[in-house]
Amino acid sequence: MTKETEIMNAMDECVVNACERMKTLNPQERFHLLCEMGEWMYNPLSEEIEDVLMVPNFGEKETA
Repeated sequence: MTKETEIMNAMDECVVNACERMKTLNPQERFHLLCEMGEWMYNPLSEEIEDVLMVPNFGEKETA
């Protein structure tokens, strides 16, 4: 699986979790969560992937 595919799968899982969470939120919190999800969906992924998604490299050692 490519890195881009892994990132897309992780983002898909985040959206599914956010939709499930909406079931327990009050209307105002649900609205704000929906707005945030809209930003993820409507902004081009290619332009913001480095700015939005930060994943630590747990398996890599830093070289000084």
